[in-house]
Amino acid sequence: MTEHEPDETRFPPALMPPDPFPEPGGDDPLEQIWPVESAPAPAEDGGGDPAPSAPELATAAQQDSATRIGVWGSPASGKTTFLGALRLAALDPAGPYGRWQVVPSDDASEAFLVETSRQLAIDRVFPPATQQVRSYAWRFRGDVSGTAFGRRRLWRARPSPRMEFDLSVLDVPGGAYEDLKGGSIATRSIEHLARAQGLVYLFDPLREAQDSDSFAYLNGTLTRITRICMEENRLDGPYLPHHIAVCLTKFDDPEVFDRARRGGWTDLGRGGVPVVCDPAGFFDWLADDLHGSTMRLVGQTLRANFHPARIRYFTTSSIGFGTMPGGSIDLKRFGNVNVVDGDYRIVGPLSPYNVMDPLVALLLGLRGGGRP
Repeated sequence: MTEHEPDETRFPPALMPPDPFPEPGGDDPLEQIWPVESAPAPAEDGGGDPAPSAPELATAAQQDSATRIGVWGSPASGKTTFLGALRLAALDPAGPYGRWQVVPSDDASEAFLVETSRQLAIDRVFPPATQQVRSYAWRFRGDVSGTAFGRRRLWRARPSPRMEFDLSVLDVPGGAYEDLKGGSIATRSIEHLARAQGLVYLFDPLREAQDSDSFAYLNGTLTRITRICMEENRLDGPYLPHHIAVCLTKFDDPEVFDRARRGGWTDLGRGGVPVVCDPAGFFDWLADDLHGSTMRLVGQTLRANFHPARIRYFTTSSIGFGTMPGGSIDLKRFGNVNVVDGDYRIVGPLSPYNVMDPLVALLLGLRGGGRP
């Protein structure tokens, strides 16, 4: 697609975070997204919220540490780059979800983080695609103090500001998911996903626009996960028990971002970074825009298998948009990738976009139960 100006692009004043203290009886944006169980407001002695005690923090950490999140996607969906960018995204102290530390559980997981961070941030190259089975696990330890998600809302119990979860990945070549053709490799990976509580599904719109085969890498996987959950009596009526974050990847690519602008889906977020306020709507619109693709079938399959309250959609980019000196984004030259001697190279500073967000959203959804 050639770059062009959209007919109508909406860039209103920078979006403000949702009000963490809504009026009683009103619609609470945070509650709609991440439900929290009702509880009486704790008695307060003095002006501020009492700090959680050590046992409370320990209990919350103990509950969260049992949470396991799995990641999967079709070939070229950017899974390896997404995993490599996670630690870089977590290092941003100004992120809307507070401060996070990523701790590898073993030598292989540690080496992966160190190597991919260097490739992305210093060498400005993309990590090679997965060619063999690798098992990785990282412990994420976060503190959301001072953010909208760490404050007590009216009529709600004060949530613990400390969070922990395990990101456990059996990294296999994306082709293993194609209608279960991966044999024992696919079986191991799908069993791993079935026993996670949260899932991150990476959908590559560029591959879908070219090959229209994304459904083949989703259908067999979800069919097998459903079978496993049925055998273990874990199905919730017609739905899988998992929470899922559906990530529409490579949002920085002109082919994807230009379509979003042309359709009027982009707004201006904090720091002047373009955002899509209704990523689920954009996903459906893009499915229609990619006429003849299997994207609409992918969306229908996801909604048929997961409870509506447990699905979140995101537009993501592991490398972020290209920036000018000073950090602002030039909307006429926003791409952050060049092709040099046939290889894709990252042009500017790395600024992962919506990479930590899906994981934190899953954790908060799991904390609140994720049901109306």
